[in-house]
Amino acid sequence: MIAEARMDALMNQGWPAAYSTELDGWLVRHNAGVTLRANSVLPASAPFDLERALEYVENLYVAHDIRPSFQISPAVQPSDLDAHLAARGYELRNPTLVQCAAISDVLAKLPAPPFEVDISTTPSTGWTDRWWSVDGRGDDSRPIAEQILVRGKALYAMVPDGAQAKAIGRLALVDDTAGLYCLAVDERCRRQGLASAVIHGLLQAATTKWVWLSVLEDNEPARALYDRLGFRTVSRYHYRVKA
Repeated sequence: MIAEARMDALMNQGWPAAYSTELDGWLVRHNAGVTLRANSVLPASAPFDLERALEYVENLYVAHDIRPSFQISPAVQPSDLDAHLAARGYELRNPTLVQCAAISDVLAKLPAPPFEVDISTTPSTGWTDRWWSVDGRGDDSRPIAEQILVRGKALYAMVPDGAQAKAIGRLALVDDTAGLYCLAVDERCRRQGLASAVIHGLLQAATTKWVWLSVLEDNEPARALYDRLGFRTVSRYHYRVKA
């Protein structure tokens, strides 16, 4: 499987921020406050002066009107950074599992979908409409979120409903792996196998051997689906966000 530190790097490439700054081993990302991953520090190596690095990060994010945030995984450096942030008043957010599977194993467990699944290298308006209806914040940040989507190489799957979409998904293509993102189903069409159809379409179009994804620990329906498909937890992370 994939090592935890490399998993952090792959996820960063699969959902790239507009701006990132190297700070003595930390990757400080910011993207107008849209999505936590693109607006948090990825602490890959320990800085020489921890307190100075923390002050720099906090000042930078405040200057961009973003709440200072860190993505904390088992590969975090320094290893006790989570405790430092908690003592500094940072709140724990979004405990998440990172899971991985062989694409061939997942496809073997998925039946051929009874739905038409369109695959594209760019998201259509119908695709982004569905994604934003499920995951969007309802404000004017949609154009910024759409820029994150197309910043890296990816495949986009859609179960069409006319010009709109019943279900969608994104497969980020990073090195020799693929990352599953943005799986969303119209709430009126759930429990019909649409999510499985989207996953099948994306993985069948992939040319890599491995696929990874992240899923919130408390998202029991999604975890049950991924467990049935053979995904296994290889890492985890949460965020620390300054109160």
